[in-house]
Amino acid sequence: MEQQRIKFAKIGSNNWVEIAQPDEELSFDWETTYSEDSGRVQTGENYVKPLFTVEAYGYTNTQGLTVKEVSTILKFIAKGKKFKMWHFSPYYGEWRSDEFYVGQGNITIKTLKKGEERLQGLSFQLTGVKPI
Repeated sequence: MEQQRIKFAKIGSNNWVEIAQPDEELSFDWETTYSEDSGRVQTGENYVKPLFTVEAYGYTNTQGLTVKEVSTILKFIAKGKKFKMWHFSPYYGEWRSDEFYVGQGNITIKTLKKGEERLQGLSFQLTGVKPI
């Protein structure tokens, strides 16, 4: 079977764009939000009321991306809007399409010599829009 690849698409579109793949490891995170009245009592026991949990991925690429590759990714993520991502979800145990957004990212610029611009790295966190 062919190797699956991470892809992005605009909401409402089925025009998938294969992005530059992350380094060998892609971190998977999840975060649960709890009600305001959750917390520990004086005995140390924790009383929690989970509201929802979202999945997130930490994307890092330090392989010397081209300016075009970074620009393609930024067109999807840079303004904090929702987009679709084709990804492997460890929670569901399958490749699937879900909506994500990115609130912050980082680019390391290697050189800005005109016509020879080079970027050393790109990193950001993709956070799921809908709870798992």
